[in-house]
Amino acid sequence: MTTSLQAKGVPSHKTQAFVQLHLHRLAPFAGSGVYACRSGDWVHLWFWENRKVRDICEKHGLDISNMQFAPESVCFPKRKDGAVLIQCQQGVEAQLWHQGLLVDSAWWPERVSDDEWQTWRPGSAAVTGARAQIASWPEQVPAHVQLAESGLNDPTYRLAEPWGRNLLGVQWWHALKNFRGDVLAVVAVVVLASYGAYLGAQWWSIESQLKVTDQEIDSLSAKVEPINTARSKAMSLQQWTTKLAALRSRDEVRELLKNLRPLLQKQDAALREFEYQDGEVRLMLVPVNTELNIVGVTQDLESMKLLNSIRLLPDSDARLMKISAKIAPKVVKPESSANGAPETKTPATPAALASPKTAEQKKTGQMDSSVIPRSGKREKGE
Repeated sequence: MTTSLQAKGVPSHKTQAFVQLHLHRLAPFAGSGVYACRSGDWVHLWFWENRKVRDICEKHGLDISNMQFAPESVCFPKRKDGAVLIQCQQGVEAQLWHQGLLVDSAWWPERVSDDEWQTWRPGSAAVTGARAQIASWPEQVPAHVQLAESGLNDPTYRLAEPWGRNLLGVQWWHALKNFRGDVLAVVAVVVLASYGAYLGAQWWSIESQLKVTDQEIDSLSAKVEPINTARSKAMSLQQWTTKLAALRSRDEVRELLKNLRPLLQKQDAALREFEYQDGEVRLMLVPVNTELNIVGVTQDLESMKLLNSIRLLPDSDARLMKISAKIAPKVVKPESSANGAPETKTPATPAALASPKTAEQKKTGQMDSSVIPRSGKREKGE
């Protein structure tokens, strides 16, 4: 049994859902097989009874679940325009074509006569309705076409390339069940091997990039290492320079450093650290070659009139010598001497030599006594 549905305005990807919507209404059998294909704005459907097909398959030992069925109508060659009667294996089928699209079809168990054709044609035009306006069956019976004449006497060839695809055919998941187990195993192995090869290639590429990156990091580190070393030295020197620059404005500190130089050379020592804050000086001395002579260094420092309150500071390293002291206040010279004016000398009289010290002389004597080192030693003539 054949019928047609108008699918004008229905998108191609929704044709299958459109056909499924009308199948229950159009199916002529309780268990119907159906073949549906779209031709322009129309969908053609062929129905058959599955029970009879199943009986034939069982009779010939065929598995119906592994078979696909197609009507002869879609196995004959397509035509451009016009009507044709095709001699099928059983019966005769009439096809009406317009601009490469199948408009209508009909089937008779035997060859149709002119009278039968004239009786059927008006009824067919009334049934087709809108399709009759596109193309209509001719008044004369079309010429019969035999299988031998059409060159389609090989059924295998005709079934291999039908001009219409079944919209309700076997889906991919149904077809997958029909594959043999060994074929599926081979496909799975190929897929896994391909994926494994892809992952291996990606891993190798990442490893190569990591190696190149590590090499670049090592190269840059080797270039930066001398810069970091020089920067550390420069920072240390900058700290020393900052400290010394802050002390340049203090005359007593400059004088102390000037007097320390010969003392360090004498004791074969070196000045590692020097701190000055609020009149207090802290020194760290280290030996150049041998151990420091702590007693000798202390005596030399005490002999310097620039320092007083000298004391040793404890340290875990016995080779170092940490010293804390205060800078003695600077003696201010008379203004006349500071300005360079010559002093007036007066002859000394015995009375002047024997007279007691004046207040100015007492004041000068007190100031001289303030610069005496803490050790109590005095130079000769004092």
